[in-house]
Amino acid sequence: MLEDPNQNLYFSIASLCYDCNDCVMDAYCIDMITTLTKSIRFAEYLLLPYDGQRTELVDGKIIKMTEASPLHIDIIDFLIDLIKAHITEQSLDLVVRTGVGVEIPRAVGPNNARDPDIVICPSQQWKAMRDFTKAIFLMDNPPTLAVQVVSPGNQTVDTVDKRQEYALARVPEYWIVNPIDGYVLVLVLDGDDYREVGEYREQELLESKLLSGLTVTVDRILDP
Repeated sequence: MLEDPNQNLYFSIASLCYDCNDCVMDAYCIDMITTLTKSIRFAEYLLLPYDGQRTELVDGKIIKMTEASPLHIDIIDFLIDLIKAHITEQSLDLVVRTGVGVEIPRAVGPNNARDPDIVICPSQQWKAMRDFTKAIFLMDNPPTLAVQVVSPGNQTVDTVDKRQEYALARVPEYWIVNPIDGYVLVLVLDGDDYREVGEYREQELLESKLLSGLTVTVDRILDP
């Protein structure tokens, strides 16, 4: 999805308070607005109340994700159904989720939080996260696979920046689904960087290390 870096203050007063009908800028609201307009740490990001918005934390700034295109949504829905069917058929102890973040460790500055379109992890790993304030895979507890569908105008972030960041987060497998340029790139972690398993196009069959035996052509993914 496209990112909107210019909207640092997008929470309304009503979304920050749970009982704001008669509230006139109380101290809690003011503190929260101040937090949202300055750089914040990852720990502070985790404590912010959920208001239904999909966001990421990048360089200490909250980034609002804009609405996805219909094609983007169709690709995600198709992949979720496909992967779930494969998991059931193969009796794999995995779950598929969307709208879940991944903490990205950084040597300098606050850690980032990225939000891939799809994540896959063992069911017990997911159950252990149920009491978290936010659905985010924390550092040293990454999902097994992340999928990113590339958005127009956001290609560098999706294909370059996030590739580097998910490697830092130690996500074992990463798919870049690019309907703009017509390919699906499958990457697996090899040391500190990703190694390309393959860049698949048109009628080529996708090959996944995690989902061995999954049968689907790239055309089917990009035009579900």
